[in-house]
Amino acid sequence: MTRSLQNTPLLAGFGPVCSPELHAVGIHSVARIEELGWQEAYLCWVARSPARINVNAAYEMIAAERWISWLDLSAADKARARSFVARLGKKSLGSLE
Repeated sequence: MTRSLQNTPLLAGFGPVCSPELHAVGIHSVARIEELGWQEAYLCWVARSPARINVNAAYEMIAAERWISWLDLSAADKARARSFVARLGKKSLGSLE
């Protein structure tokens, strides 16, 4: 049975569209993002939801891993996210696995 969006618990820092996408790839908590690391968690997410290959989604993943708002990310974290997303845009997802 599929869960409706309405019944999907929200992950801290993620809204009603992204939370179900994260649940679908086995990311049910911020603790899971910490376990995987933001890059691995992000790769799992974008492999299933390629529309999330964008800097804002990467910012949210880093912020979640650190338990902060994306507004509080350092310039260095933002630069890492931009670089990672740029590299993804140049590769096919199949070559990242």
